[in-house]
Amino acid sequence: MQTGSKFLKGAMILTAAGVVVKVLGAVYRIPLYGILGEVGMGLFMAVYPVYSMMLSISTAGVPVAVSKLVAERLARGNYRGAHQVFRVALGLMAASGLAVTGLLLLSARYYTANILEAPGALLPLVAIAPSIIFYATKSAFRGFFQGQQTMVPTAVSQVVEQVFRVITIFILSALLVKYSVELGAAGAALGTVVGAATALLYLAWAYWRQRTKFLSLAGEEGNTLAPAGQVLREILVLALPITIGSIVVPLVNMVDSTLILPRLQAGGFSEEQALAMYGNFSGAAMPLVNVPTIFTMALATSLVPAIADAHAHENAGQIRTLSSLAIRIGLMLGLPAALGLYQLARPVSILLYNNAEVARSLQVAAFAIIFISLKQTTAPVLQGLGKTYLPVSHMFAGLIVKVVLNYFLTAVPAINIIGPAIGTIVAFAIASLLNLRSIFKLVGGGLSVFRSMLKPAICAAAMGIVVHFAYPLLAGAFSGLTSNQRYLVGVPALLTVAVGVVFYGLAILATGAISRSELEMVPRIGPRLAKVLGDIGLLRR
Repeated sequence: MQTGSKFLKGAMILTAAGVVVKVLGAVYRIPLYGILGEVGMGLFMAVYPVYSMMLSISTAGVPVAVSKLVAERLARGNYRGAHQVFRVALGLMAASGLAVTGLLLLSARYYTANILEAPGALLPLVAIAPSIIFYATKSAFRGFFQGQQTMVPTAVSQVVEQVFRVITIFILSALLVKYSVELGAAGAALGTVVGAATALLYLAWAYWRQRTKFLSLAGEEGNTLAPAGQVLREILVLALPITIGSIVVPLVNMVDSTLILPRLQAGGFSEEQALAMYGNFSGAAMPLVNVPTIFTMALATSLVPAIADAHAHENAGQIRTLSSLAIRIGLMLGLPAALGLYQLARPVSILLYNNAEVARSLQVAAFAIIFISLKQTTAPVLQGLGKTYLPVSHMFAGLIVKVVLNYFLTAVPAINIIGPAIGTIVAFAIASLLNLRSIFKLVGGGLSVFRSMLKPAICAAAMGIVVHFAYPLLAGAFSGLTSNQRYLVGVPALLTVAVGVVFYGLAILATGAISRSELEMVPRIGPRLAKVLGDIGLLRR
């Protein structure tokens, strides 16, 4: 009971920290866009996917591998062996971080000039490169603490990192953009270095505090060391498959940054025009597209243990119920968010960025929310069923198509930046639909297509009609009250969002798209929300 309580407490701590980190990570780009402008944002976003890709290669999978190996040794009372795993991982990650950073620095000039065809991106890329060393090193610390089921250091380090990162990004970009847009983008990139370094310092301090007590247990009987080479192999065997799976999304983003700028210029646009378009798409439109998926991921992740447990007990009925719920969660959140953002793209772009040009790519990219949400809720179902390789292979299939679409569509002058938006929609559509096909094949009959898909679609369509008529009415009511354009379009847009959310929520409850028993399956908030809605007669059994 004590171990279970410790696990639940740790999970809740990490969940809370994850929400804070994701929200900060999603919304900081909105004010940053106002500081750097569309060209500066284009420079910053051009190098960010390259860094993310290199970071995933050097760090992904290591915390999981280290935590597993540390936990196994601690379960046998082998504290000395657990500490050895940490030391080997620390050396491995420090070396790999230095190697990847060196590779990035050495290739930076060639990459920005000849592949990105944006020499102005050199300073931001050089500025962000050293952060990989800090990220790689702290991944060993995170794995060591998690292996002890001590989640507080990891959670605190995540929040500390994001807070210091965002603060530094704003300060440095605001100070340096006065001299040049390239320096402003480099200042934003340096914020990532400061955040990672601060988090590493905190983790090192937390380790030092417990080191003496931990090592005092390493002298007891039963503490043994394995050859360092064997420990290294154990880490790599566990970490490499996870790393391969985790690089898919960074790879998608890297495809965008690598292809979009050169192909826009091939279509006749100047470097500055291409950077402005890319800044509007990647730095302004896509952060808004990703905001709704924060909630999708949080809800979907909580379903994985339940599906895995049902699969272990061969409970086919429970698997079908949970699979249907996961599909509905993806569609119930993705469909209304996509339709709402599509219809309100222009006022939202003016309100947040004071730039109506963002709306052009946002209107198209908004529909990617449907398939990103569906992909995020269907992948955990397959993972819970033990088919961990399927979501990865499906996303790679979508990525290949995205590369082709990006290459050809972006160079068409009339399409330009809409090409990558279309590519993003198609990539996630392929991945999510292949996930769905696999789920229906594995789960078999019993999944209700009407409840899982059609009911959320009908409710979302009705909400779309309400939003379509509500915004002009509200905008008309506010016209003439002020000359501030952002106020005139922004306030009616926010009120329309509120109207749409309330109407959609009532429609979902009225049609029985989700039942009380299903809502109660969602950990923590589900039972409480189900009780409240049930008491006032808005939730069916």
